[in-house]
Amino acid sequence: MRMKPINRQSGVALITALFIFALVTIAAVAMADRQTLDIRRTENMLHYDQAYMYALAAEVTATEALIADENKEVDHEKEPWALPLAEEIEGGTIAGFIKDVSARFPINNLVNANGEKQEPYIAAFQRLVDYMTSGNKCGEQGGFNPDLANVVLDWIDKDEQAAVGGAEDSEYLRRDHPYRAANRAMASISELRALHNVIAEEYNCFAGNGQNPPLVNAIAAHDVAINVNTAAPEILQSIHPKIDDKILQVLIEGRGEEGYKDTKTFIDTMKKEIKFDPAENNKEEKEFDEAIKQIKLSAGSQYFEVTATAQIGRMQVTLISLLKRDGNKVATVQRNIGVN
Repeated sequence: MRMKPINRQSGVALITALFIFALVTIAAVAMADRQTLDIRRTENMLHYDQAYMYALAAEVTATEALIADENKEVDHEKEPWALPLAEEIEGGTIAGFIKDVSARFPINNLVNANGEKQEPYIAAFQRLVDYMTSGNKCGEQGGFNPDLANVVLDWIDKDEQAAVGGAEDSEYLRRDHPYRAANRAMASISELRALHNVIAEEYNCFAGNGQNPPLVNAIAAHDVAINVNTAAPEILQSIHPKIDDKILQVLIEGRGEEGYKDTKTFIDTMKKEIKFDPAENNKEEKEFDEAIKQIKLSAGSQYFEVTATAQIGRMQVTLISLLKRDGNKVATVQRNIGVN
């Protein structure tokens, strides 16, 4: 019998051993990578939960600041609750601020609780649209919808009759991705982007773009007041057609450091600057008084927006909460969460 060479058998065994060792090494590396990924994922989840809890704590702090407000009948931007918060915390940072939502135009006020249009608010919102789309205040005017007020009205009113320049189901159902008009109050200002002929620049102008705050709010109630102490100049201008740039400047200066103590003081300040025709036997002034009553104004606010950003490790959580204050009670109406 002929015997196989011993060195040939040893070579096969060595190759087999190396092959097995390579497989084990590959499996070990894969397991180590998977374990590292699992550890990082778990760490991120823990950091996210921790950041979210810190953001909730900031909301509670804002609630306490609003309750502690000594004069809840008057709210202005110099009050303690309006001061921004920024602190270092264990493992990260937290920052936040409170904004008065009543400083923005309440677009759901274009209709009442029954879904029927309210002409004074429609006219006021149209003045705001005209003001913002003139002089390139919203950027290049080309493509802006001059009938935005009627488009919003058709979106939230209860009927299917399109207003001039507006749009109802017949318009939205013809699109590549069809949908219907909401025919109810807006739940978020982001709905503006779904409206007929609203381009991105126009949306950013009214809904805010990070650099500029929103000019409108979408509070579900239909009787939200405009706070004359915190409202942006553009919003004050929309209240009445007689408010020109000169009167607007006087109204803003009239706020002083502590704001108007009531709406009567604000209206009286406005009337002093308006030149009524004496030959009309106060008819023009009476018409003004009647018109200004149609827009609900206030010197204080019920609705506040709290933006809290907490960062722990690699995780950042931004919590945007809508709070409603009623006396010494503050309730959270809505929360939106953004994670970076």
